[in-house]
Amino acid sequence: QRLDDGGVRLRVATDDPSGRTAVVTVRPDEGDAVRTSVTFHPDTNIAFVGAGFASGSDEAFHGFGGRRNAIDQAGESFFNWIEQTIFDLPVLGGQAQSGWYQQAQFISSRPYGFFLEQSELSRWRMRSDRDDAWLVDAASNGLKFTVAPGRAPKAISTLTAITGRTPVPPRWQVAPIFAQTLSGGTTGKTPEAYEAEIRASIAKIDELDLPYEAFSFEAWWLLQRIGTLDDIIRLIRRHGMHPIVYFRAWAGNDGQGLEDDDAFQTAKDEGYAATRANGSPYVFSDTLAPGKLAVQLDFTNPETVAWWRQRVRAVLDAGADGFMQDFGEQTMWNMHFADGTTGRVAHNRYPIDFHRTTRRIIEEWHREHPRRTEPMFYVRSGYSGRPGSAAYESANWCGDYESSWSRTTGIGALTTDMLNRAIGGAYGFHCDTGGYMDLLSGSPSRELFLRWSWYAALTPGNRVHGGPVLGQKFPWSWDAEAARIHRASLRLHRAAEPYILGLWREAKRTGMPITRPLWLAYPGMAGVRQVDQEYLLGPSVLVAPVVTKGATTRDVVFPPGCWRHPETGVRYSGSATVPAPIDRHVYFFKCGTTPFSWSGR
Repeated sequence: QRLDDGGVRLRVATDDPSGRTAVVTVRPDEGDAVRTSVTFHPDTNIAFVGAGFASGSDEAFHGFGGRRNAIDQAGESFFNWIEQTIFDLPVLGGQAQSGWYQQAQFISSRPYGFFLEQSELSRWRMRSDRDDAWLVDAASNGLKFTVAPGRAPKAISTLTAITGRTPVPPRWQVAPIFAQTLSGGTTGKTPEAYEAEIRASIAKIDELDLPYEAFSFEAWWLLQRIGTLDDIIRLIRRHGMHPIVYFRAWAGNDGQGLEDDDAFQTAKDEGYAATRANGSPYVFSDTLAPGKLAVQLDFTNPETVAWWRQRVRAVLDAGADGFMQDFGEQTMWNMHFADGTTGRVAHNRYPIDFHRTTRRIIEEWHREHPRRTEPMFYVRSGYSGRPGSAAYESANWCGDYESSWSRTTGIGALTTDMLNRAIGGAYGFHCDTGGYMDLLSGSPSRELFLRWSWYAALTPGNRVHGGPVLGQKFPWSWDAEAARIHRASLRLHRAAEPYILGLWREAKRTGMPITRPLWLAYPGMAGVRQVDQEYLLGPSVLVAPVVTKGATTRDVVFPPGCWRHPETGVRYSGSATVPAPIDRHVYFFKCGTTPFSWSGR
């Protein structure tokens, strides 16, 4: 059957002994993309649906969201299932294939782009089983996918127009953020003690002239409890910074001060949470406090959305300019939601519902308060969709990376993660300087903290935020020289902010990411498909961060042409081993360009 939009619908026989038939619909999608859907009659008793595609040894597969194992998934087999992943130990969930932010889309070198619409669990075998094909299976009773023909820039533009691109943020969001972590947790800590920590950090920031433009404090409810929240917000503003608070996807009774003390009971009693099959609240173990309980908020329920609106608007009315929007991976397979779905469908979709709800609320609030700065929120979890999470978040951060040099969950995994998600429209990336999770790795060393400071200097965002067990390692935790080097890294980032914002506007318009893998910009470069420890910041800046403990030099593979270090003036081409002292970043300008100016101090 020919369709009015130029598509076709085919009825196809299957080898199912019951006589089941399939309907395959192929029709135009955005640009010159083609969208295919497969349904079955009857559509019951189907465990999964799969499709296979011809391939070969010349095909590379780039993308799939925040994966840390490689920049080309050829030969790999993996599942798409967002999950909280922390430690560099497979038994504890530290597999490099897992991740907080995943996408069911990739860019092929053949060339084309591919996007799977299903939010259900999917398995991808990218020439891992056979040399001549790749396969995808989804735990659903049908299949929908879009193919976008064309070389990478065109395919990225087409797909991200469908799946979403991170909005251009307010200028101050790109500037460095200082986050007052829980410093070993707030359980047993008095609100007065927490307030004193915040005041001490602000004083130290002033003393050392650290150019942060926002100050984040997570346990804001502790201050609300003693009536000093307004005072702290005013204090932050007086010191020239934007106040940022904290929200999460679930409500718990852990007493951490991260939300209203009554939030858990309210969400549970008023029906704002996901349920079990019998309609009772689905109560689970609180991630932050063993022995405590939590419920996952149901953003498909209009009553939950109305309650969430009250909570978000209350902190904005109090003077906060934004917040961290944490978690989103806790949807269990057997949870039930108000729209009739279960965790089977909702697990990967949950961050989209979560972030879309918040985006609509802050836009509504900003329309009513046009003289206030545009609010922002940065997220941890994400997934692809029509559109996906990227269309709603203000930025995304890497997740709870360990304070380590690990290639799986530490500084060595950052570039791979950042580049894999960037080509899928989630290009507003940053990470916790020094890493976050310190339970097994311990606090970051001076060397690791400073290398991470330089890393953050030339990424779309920049945030210091310490560990949950041993507490935050502040820029002033070591010595005066360390504080000076950290200040220099912040100033480098401040110098690059106009350039980054210009790239962000381009990314929103075209899909071309802010941070770019070398394979995207120089596809003909030898061995480029495996280069995942260097990246381009726009077209004119090559960044080669130091991610190896004890290193004093860095081996760099330069794209074609001439590149110069803007501080030393030394020019390079081909490949070279370059100096990498602890007080300087390893980055280069394309000869003949000056994307930004920085004195080196």
